[in-house]
Amino acid sequence: MSQNEKLYEYVGVVHIHTLDSDGTKPHEYIIKLAQKYNIDFLMFADHMTLASRSKEGWYDGVLVIIGYEHEDPTGINHYLVFGVNEVLPRTLTPKEYVTRVHEAGGIGIIAHPFESRRMQKYPPYPWTEWDAYQFDGIEIWNHMSSWLEGIACGNKLKYLLKPRSLLHAPPALAIKKWDELNLSRKVCGIASADAHGYKLRLLKLFWRTVFPYKIGLNSLWTHILARKPIPENFQRAKDFVFDAIRECRVFISNRRWGDARGFRFFAKSGGEFASIGDRIHLSPKLRFFVVAPDSSDIIFVRNGEKIEKKHGKTAEFKPFEEGIYRVELVREGKVWIISNHIRVISGTK
Repeated sequence: MSQNEKLYEYVGVVHIHTLDSDGTKPHEYIIKLAQKYNIDFLMFADHMTLASRSKEGWYDGVLVIIGYEHEDPTGINHYLVFGVNEVLPRTLTPKEYVTRVHEAGGIGIIAHPFESRRMQKYPPYPWTEWDAYQFDGIEIWNHMSSWLEGIACGNKLKYLLKPRSLLHAPPALAIKKWDELNLSRKVCGIASADAHGYKLRLLKLFWRTVFPYKIGLNSLWTHILARKPIPENFQRAKDFVFDAIRECRVFISNRRWGDARGFRFFAKSGGEFASIGDRIHLSPKLRFFVVAPDSSDIIFVRNGEKIEKKHGKTAEFKPFEEGIYRVELVREGKVWIISNHIRVISGTK
């Protein structure tokens, strides 16, 4: 099993907070961690501020992009905004700020869309305004949200000591909505750390950092696959990342269950080749292929419905219908990798 085209892979961590809002470390500290863990790009998004936008750039192989996290006047409908020159007014409605970001040529990602909480002390911040349709992506998995949704009085100590232990699967509602949205247009599925490095008091005796940044940077990754290498010029490199998100040339991984670098999901049909985010024509020769760095259950999904399951490091599948296809890789019952979609369309090339 081989590809027809070389693909370049870049690993990133999306949705990081710093001292500019409610994080606990400066940008420089987090960038050094990214260099240590061979992470290629970071996307910072502090609340309602672009105070450190001048820090964008290349840092010894790490691309640093600085946006911000917008919220509506009621404090919900959080939206990750990148590629704009100023923070939009807090008085805008979700539809207004989504539209404004789109018209400015920026990138917008809906944050923790179906967030819920089991402890009243930590209120949820869900997305409710789905008529604001000009967004580019949606967080299908957010580490901080998953942790807060799972924590309760009876398990608090375990989750405080092992914050990655609950990363079993993304929220079903987020996956369902994402698949539904992609039936009509491209919407990129993103994994987010939502890293803050929070400090909490345990047993009223001592303070402990929950989700230290080294955990946040080694939990949920967003991988870009591209046919060309990332440019050395910063502005072009930033546009490269934005274009990958717009075109859904992305897969996400749960680092807790293994390093997913090297994963590929692609389709071939005679002389046609399609990778994640592409489209390909339906034909008798059409086949999907999966290549993974380790063995797992490989689940093929069409239009949101699971249609085939195989096991191993590689898999092949023959589609018979048009639709949007993606794969999920599961290890010992825990979701490891989720690809964005490949579209199978009618007609000929």
